[in-house]
Amino acid sequence: MEGFDAVADGLYVLPPADFTRARNQAAADARKAGDRELAARLTALRRPTQSAWAVNLLVHRHPDRADALLELGRRLRRAQAELAGPALRELSAERHRTVAELATAAREAAAEAGARLADAQLREVEQSLWAALASEEAAEAFAAGRLTAALEEGSGLPSEEPQAAAPKSARGRKPAGRAATGKAQQASADRAAAQAAEEALSAAERTERDAEKEAQRLDRAAERLAAAEQRAAERVERARAALQATEEDLAEARETAADARRDASDAADRLAEARTAAERARTQLSDLSDSPSSR
Repeated sequence: MEGFDAVADGLYVLPPADFTRARNQAAADARKAGDRELAARLTALRRPTQSAWAVNLLVHRHPDRADALLELGRRLRRAQAELAGPALRELSAERHRTVAELATAAREAAAEAGARLADAQLREVEQSLWAALASEEAAEAFAAGRLTAALEEGSGLPSEEPQAAAPKSARGRKPAGRAATGKAQQASADRAAAQAAEEALSAAERTERDAEKEAQRLDRAAERLAAAEQRAAERVERARAALQATEEDLAEARETAADARRDASDAADRLAEARTAAERARTQLSDLSDSPSSR
């Protein structure tokens, strides 16, 4: 019987629809083998959401790319801790590119496994990747490849925004001269400026992500509207075709009715003529009956 890690890794790359059945079977096999502790640990495993499963697939099928994300996160957090403005600006562009590339890789991995990620699920994948970059705790959960739900950026996890260390109080210290005082003031100003710049950068990046999400929402709304317009146009076209067919049937019926009326009129004329002929024949017969020769 395989150990817990091997079994768990195998379970978390299965499509979520197959997870519960496979987990229960693995736990039953462990109990049958006499390993009740393993069976209990396996039974406690939770079924992943679709987006969490896609992230797990990414970690297990593309470990090199997952490692690159983790390394980028370490570099980002180190630069944030040191308030390294130029490095942060360079890394910011790299993390946007990396998140986009890995989200695409996760979507492709899910497609290869027979599942299509919806837009909302793909956004949750991106959310997990952002969280793994922002927090060491989230990075560890990501690297384990056993997520059950999307990681949340900034909720219960350290924020990605740089946090400046509180300056130590200089109260009670004697100044070491104007030069030292000037240098300390300049260093403090530099730290404040770097902190302000990084806070502005983080705010701009959040605004950019929010704008991207809003643009995606509007795109989806436009697509739904276009589809609705297409369906309405098709219904109108079908109604027009049905109306045309009805008008053609009505015209044909009117023509048939006109023919029938003409036939009826002709029949009435023939009937009148026949009645007239019959009346003449009866008159002639009566005249013949009354003549002397007929007596």
